[in-house]
Amino acid sequence: MFLGNREFRYISLKIVGIFIAALICLLLGLSLGLKIVSSNISEQNQAMVGSILENHPELENDIVGIITNPPDKQYVEKGRLILEKYGYTQKVEPIFQPSISKIIPIAFLTSTIFIIGLLLILLLMIRYEYKLIYIRLREFSKSAERVVDGDFEIVIDESGEGDFARLSHCFNQMANRLKLSLEALKADKIFLKNIISDISHQLKTPLSSIIVFNELMQGSSMDNDTRHSFLEKTHNQLERIEWLVQSLLKVASLEAGSIVFKREKSELIEPIRSAVAAVGEMANSKGIDICINISEENIMFTGDSEWLAEALVNVIKNSIEHTHKGGKIEVRLSKSPVFSRITIKDNGEGIDERDLPRIFERFYKSQSSKKSDSVGIGLALTKGIVEGQGGTITVKSIRGGGSEFDIVFTNN
Repeated sequence: MFLGNREFRYISLKIVGIFIAALICLLLGLSLGLKIVSSNISEQNQAMVGSILENHPELENDIVGIITNPPDKQYVEKGRLILEKYGYTQKVEPIFQPSISKIIPIAFLTSTIFIIGLLLILLLMIRYEYKLIYIRLREFSKSAERVVDGDFEIVIDESGEGDFARLSHCFNQMANRLKLSLEALKADKIFLKNIISDISHQLKTPLSSIIVFNELMQGSSMDNDTRHSFLEKTHNQLERIEWLVQSLLKVASLEAGSIVFKREKSELIEPIRSAVAAVGEMANSKGIDICINISEENIMFTGDSEWLAEALVNVIKNSIEHTHKGGKIEVRLSKSPVFSRITIKDNGEGIDERDLPRIFERFYKSQSSKKSDSVGIGLALTKGIVEGQGGTITVKSIRGGGSEFDIVFTNN
């Protein structure tokens, strides 16, 4: 685990390098000290030989043999006994050894300088390494302060390996998640504000109408036929408010992601038939013929049929509203090896080219639309339902040439 940490590995390698260099210096120092000791011993032997041979030249061969050959135990013992008389024994302190006493101060001074130098080098190295660590920590501290202040553009370098690289990666991930969370909260706030504004705006007109109708009906001079007419208008406005509120709640739930669509396998023709049946009375009142064409039987769909039926109701209802009396709406169901397609085509008034990109926006109403009481929420709801189940919805239209909506689902 420690070897995987780059900082620990670098410090360890530097410490090992310093100790290897120190060991080499120590061995060189010992080698130099031994040479000095050897030189001192040689000088002392030379002095001893010179002194003896000056008075007894005939002993040259014997003295040289003793100096150049390993010591004879017999002579060693005899010499020990003689020297002990003068206090020179094997226990004599090194400082009193003539050949060693000269090197002791040098060895002590050299060792002291060596140890102090080694400690200084280690302290400087540790200070340098910790300085690098503190620089990285200060970088994290400053970056954290910037993130707290709302600056999420800072990115800490993640290159390399070790704990700091992993910490940098985690810090960047944390900053990015905080950014996404704040953006989501901001989007939710804007979404809530828009929903409240939309509800207020859309309810203002029908509520004002109801208030006016009630004030008029409070007058004693109103005849029963007029009162009945106002009550019917009030009823229509209340139904519109109910539909609007329910639709807004559905759109809000879809955009907030709180609706979970079922994943059930069923025939795709079923939600189409349900949608056509739901708008049948509305189509009959305008004399509009709705026909269903199927390319083949048993085209399957995996999803929520009830929600899909509601999406289709909104599209077909939109076609009915923008198709003249006696018009025609065709609902086609087809399948390919890759996808299944529902096409809803009418021969109504069509959509202006400038309106096509915005037709699925919530509360968008075409400037050229003749339907004044249109709210502009049905197609937005349909788009949310279809895309929420993995499908796509598109529209093609020419002003005066009808509209064609395509709803496509990938085959599972």
